[in-house]
Amino acid sequence: MRKIMLLAFLFTAIGISQTRQGPQYFINELDADQDGTDTLEFIELKTNPPNTPLDGMVVVLFNGNHPVNGSYNVINLNGFTTDSNGLLIIGDNNVPGVDIALGASNRIQNGPDAVALYFGVPADFPNETPPTTKNLVAALVYAKGEPDDTDLLVGLGEITQYNEDLNNNSELESLQRMADGMYCTALATLDSENFCASCNFEISATDSTCDTTTSGIDTTTVMLDFEGGSTEVFTISITTGTGIVGGDDPTTNETGTILVSEVEENTMITVNVSSIRCSVDTTITTVACEPSGEVETIAQLRAGILGETYTLTGEVVLTFQQSLRNQKFIEDSTAAILIDDPEGIITTKYSIENGISGITGVLSEFNGQMQFLPESDPGPASSQFNSVIPQAVSITQLNASPEDFESEFIQIVQGVDIDASTNTTWIADQIYGMLNPNGTFTFRAAFFEADYLGLKVPENNVNIAGIITDRNGTYYLTSRNLNDVNGVILHTPEIAQNSFKIYPNPVTGDTFSIISAHVSKMNVAIYDSTGRLVKTISTMESIAISELNSGIYLLKITQNNLQVTEKLVVQ
Repeated sequence: MRKIMLLAFLFTAIGISQTRQGPQYFINELDADQDGTDTLEFIELKTNPPNTPLDGMVVVLFNGNHPVNGSYNVINLNGFTTDSNGLLIIGDNNVPGVDIALGASNRIQNGPDAVALYFGVPADFPNETPPTTKNLVAALVYAKGEPDDTDLLVGLGEITQYNEDLNNNSELESLQRMADGMYCTALATLDSENFCASCNFEISATDSTCDTTTSGIDTTTVMLDFEGGSTEVFTISITTGTGIVGGDDPTTNETGTILVSEVEENTMITVNVSSIRCSVDTTITTVACEPSGEVETIAQLRAGILGETYTLTGEVVLTFQQSLRNQKFIEDSTAAILIDDPEGIITTKYSIENGISGITGVLSEFNGQMQFLPESDPGPASSQFNSVIPQAVSITQLNASPEDFESEFIQIVQGVDIDASTNTTWIADQIYGMLNPNGTFTFRAAFFEADYLGLKVPENNVNIAGIITDRNGTYYLTSRNLNDVNGVILHTPEIAQNSFKIYPNPVTGDTFSIISAHVSKMNVAIYDSTGRLVKTISTMESIAISELNSGIYLLKITQNNLQVTEKLVVQ
């Protein structure tokens, strides 16, 4: 490599030795390609000092695609002088400030080609003259990403073939000489100082979402994630299609998202972001907002195709929710499913036992558990105060076909003994064995906000309820709250439809629970022995009473239009 560079230096030195004590001549800038028909091509020469006559010099254009890589045009500089900035412009007729007009369009080829400045006269370079270093002053070999033309490089004593399309923007950029004699690719700077600072702005990701989903023409919102902003003033424009620009401004934000709203579905839009140094075009075709397939029940939804979008038209009931990934468990009379919503698409606040209708989302699966990923917020609850009663299921049934109960709220028929030999308290994400005469099943404390975590595990003859979850084909029961692990009992005479069970009673700690045949919210008023109201609460969870003194209290419990009074002993 050093030998080649030395050779190139010697060739160049031969061409400029006669000018070393006089003016210096450069090919300062070249723009050979524009959008569509090339009508603004130019070659910008520069001299040091300015106002230098160019008598006895020619510019020769060489065709790299020709079999002999010969000259195809020679431009006589006799009688021309550079201006007060040392510049002279050769180009198409419409180039602003052009000094030597070549014609209307397409006078400078796009490459691989070359421009060379010689001492000589036009007769020295008839058409198809091979490139030569004799009397050569300066040369520039260029292309638009094509392989190097070694004949041109060697013939003109050059090492580098410069790419005008280096930034995928040859329509607006040119090749510009830098102080070290190399050339950069940057936005054209015709008749002004070259500006070779690089453009660091880029669109890093694109997406579009449907604003509505109907059988007609819907609008979408286009999202363009960007990096490299806040360095200069940027202008955003739509060059193909229509829309309204908004979102983050790259002039003031280093990173962010440009939003273009009101763009028709399934159509192409091109957004241009430009500044002094940059001009970045991004083209995206928006999504087609076709109505999803409709299913009436969760069983039909679960039988659908993974990755497809469905609208669940029938009403479902919310049985459990947690802030983790905005998850919700829903079920109807046919089946149940988990709504996984890490993006917070569903913004409506629901309560357990609310009915929800018209949920639209994508059917998915994660670690074996089927999920419904919402695409829009279904809106206000379609009903309230639905009975959330767990389905009575035996361990035998669970082990025979656990997938049939996935995501359902169930209660194990017949009490179970819980293995607390490893962990005597409920610990998040730990597993506990459960046993009764029907077999064994596993409990997993997978709901990290549950109010029973940290409390003592009941070990013998526990009537337990919860939701069936799946991790890669291994199924677990996970209780939602303290009511579920304290022995909810259904369809037995121990808790009649019009009564409640208080657990524990007497209370020795700071909390107690009220267990009902109906798993729905209760309004509880607590009165002391003098009849003074000391606490009110509306809850389905455990009730904290750390502020109460020891003694006897009366509880007035209201649930589903049923009202009863019970005695509570606090020790």
